[in-house]
Amino acid sequence: MRFKSTQNIFKDFGEVFEQSWMDSNKVGMPPKTEWDYSRQLQIEDVDIWEVIYEQGGAVGVYAAWSPYAEFYMVRVGWQKEAQGYGVETYYGPGAQKQVQNRMREMSIPFSVNQTWVEPENMWLYK
Repeated sequence: MRFKSTQNIFKDFGEVFEQSWMDSNKVGMPPKTEWDYSRQLQIEDVDIWEVIYEQGGAVGVYAAWSPYAEFYMVRVGWQKEAQGYGVETYYGPGAQKQVQNRMREMSIPFSVNQTWVEPENMWLYK
């Protein structure tokens, strides 16, 4: 798994990584906070994104990690001045299916894994 901050995605192309994550046999990941869905999440609200897919400067697909929510961002193009870029977001119930459909349209490979969902969060996946 790879993680990026919003700044990493839009400005400096780095990654969120801590050397200490390599100190044990456990998978190291940044802390995750839950979103309360009290309002619609915006790109600016997300501190850390999980990288779902990136293709060298052409496209990126990301899922909100902190705060953790059904919120996805698709970014096409990296250099605004050179080629332009577009940003699409998908939020809330059905967002996972919407971003999967968008990835299919763009011929982006992805795999679907079974995910445990707490009963109180099932409304996001129906």
